[in-house]
Amino acid sequence: MNIKAFLQLNYYRLRYKFQELKLRVATKYEDLEKKGRERLTIMVIPHTEKKSLNLHISYKSITLFILVLIFLMIISAINVLNHSGSVHEISELHLTNKDFIRQSAKMKSELNSLHEVIDYYYQKISTLYIKLGGDPSRVSKGIGGNEKLALKPNTDISPETYKLKADVHNLKISSELTQEIIRMIKKRKSIIKHTPSLWPARGYVLFPFGTYQSPITGKLITNNGIDIGSFSGTEVISTAPGTIYEVGFTEKTGHFIKIAHKYGWKTIYSNLDRTQVKKNQQISKGDIIGYVGKSPTTSTYYIMKFTLVPNLSTPFHS
Repeated sequence: MNIKAFLQLNYYRLRYKFQELKLRVATKYEDLEKKGRERLTIMVIPHTEKKSLNLHISYKSITLFILVLIFLMIISAINVLNHSGSVHEISELHLTNKDFIRQSAKMKSELNSLHEVIDYYYQKISTLYIKLGGDPSRVSKGIGGNEKLALKPNTDISPETYKLKADVHNLKISSELTQEIIRMIKKRKSIIKHTPSLWPARGYVLFPFGTYQSPITGKLITNNGIDIGSFSGTEVISTAPGTIYEVGFTEKTGHFIKIAHKYGWKTIYSNLDRTQVKKNQQISKGDIIGYVGKSPTTSTYYIMKFTLVPNLSTPFHS
């Protein structure tokens, strides 16, 4: 058998099957049509002498009614399911809204605590900055200072958002002030380092600075330095780093040394027995520069006169 004959045979077989199926469907449809034309009679017989009522309903109508009823039930079920889903979503949204309100209240409390800490830090930094001689106008740039922002009645900014913006701004100003304070402290540290702060010789204050009454004559005497009583030959040291700008001797002061320090300070050491430094010599804090002695005008006690000449224009005194 060749291929052509095989294909024709299969074609006729499929055609026969199709005709057979078509016939069955047509027969089934005719049976349904015949069944649909049949009627169901419902008789209503009253208990009175009234005429009985006969209702004739075809099976087709009953079938259509059942199909419509099933369709309506399916639609109702879908609507019920959708409504249940909507109710569940609304319930979930309600729970989410409650959680959001709770989290918002917690965040608001934390923001208030943070605002208090930042405000406290800003006030302390501002106070320290001003005490160190800083410019008060820089402090007023903070929102918490003189330039406070006012919320307008119709503004869209909430109080919490305003506080947060104020805190960010004040933190920025505080950071700038902190850097300035560090710079000022470093400068003060240099000033303190070069400021005379050591006691120049071992001993006691014989005559203080300023006006005092002489124990010998009873007269008021103005002393422009400090007279330190000590033993002969006691070491005299430099009270701060500096440069020797004069070394000499006079009948009134005896041997003396004058030292120039940074930031305009000057110290004078007189009534020395001898010196061991030279003019223009650089010295460090605590270096030995001479020894306690007597001046030609004081022969009853050994004394070293120490005079400090301050520079009142330095920030140290501000």
